[in-house]
Amino acid sequence: MRHAIDHLGVKGSVLAIRNGKTWLKFATGNQVDTSYLINSVQKSMTAAMIMREVQKGKLKLSTKLSRFYEGIPGADQVRISNLLNMTSGLDLKPGEKLGEDIFRSDEDNFQTDIKKTSFNPKMLGKWHYTSINYVYLCGILTQLTHKSYEQLFRDTYIKPLHLKQTEFLWSSKKKLLASNWVPSYEKVDGQYQHVPHADAIKDAHDELGAGSIVMSNTDLAKVMQLILTSNFLTNKSRELLYHSVAPSYYNGGFYNLKRYKMANGAGEGYYTFFRSTHDGKTMLIVQANHTAKGKFVKIKKKINRIMDFLTYFD
Repeated sequence: MRHAIDHLGVKGSVLAIRNGKTWLKFATGNQVDTSYLINSVQKSMTAAMIMREVQKGKLKLSTKLSRFYEGIPGADQVRISNLLNMTSGLDLKPGEKLGEDIFRSDEDNFQTDIKKTSFNPKMLGKWHYTSINYVYLCGILTQLTHKSYEQLFRDTYIKPLHLKQTEFLWSSKKKLLASNWVPSYEKVDGQYQHVPHADAIKDAHDELGAGSIVMSNTDLAKVMQLILTSNFLTNKSRELLYHSVAPSYYNGGFYNLKRYKMANGAGEGYYTFFRSTHDGKTMLIVQANHTAKGKFVKIKKKINRIMDFLTYFD
């Protein structure tokens, strides 16, 4: 197992948990408690926050998007479940990018994104991966709780779990360094080049609940165990979120495979690969801060094979 992970060729941190106990914890670069930008792995946490509002009776999976954002094209047809499962038919107009050119506030970004959003009714109910779905889920959370997404995330995960290596990428350098965050590098023309922090912060604001958090492997595992194994969500809520609505392979921020759940993050010079059995007892987390074009898919396939081995006898 250790040999297989070493041969992934990543410079980062590794955590493997079997039957609820730490099995392997080591670093191929950096430290075991280094924090990395988790990118799209954050979507699973945003989805769980939405499901908590459903549990409280403040929201239904069948609620229409128009209840919160009438100005979004197709909002009277798109449901909360469509946003969670990437089946909304929503996307950015050709050539557009999330957010404003210069970040001012989350609300300004929401309103700017509305103007850039298109709706294809033929794609309603069909899977199409785009972060705009989760950005709007953040706006819905803000309206329901009267808290910013950042404050809600802190109140939901960071404070109750006493997470020490978790921060928003736009936090002060002092806070980031205290969380054991490391800068990132992308390979360009055969050489690793530092990713400008200012550019990464801009993208983190634009992605909000879909790519703005840095976490260590240990903190990531704590949050995922909370979501998958505790009474944070009821068993009924987990069934509704992950398994009851088509497409069955992607629900609530996870790819739900036969033996385990999968979530991946890539961007701004970071990789995060998360795998967990559905009961949250066996997990594999690999993170890195050196990336290269074409490596993500290759590493992902190798990690899937390692997870297949890890769960073979479960």
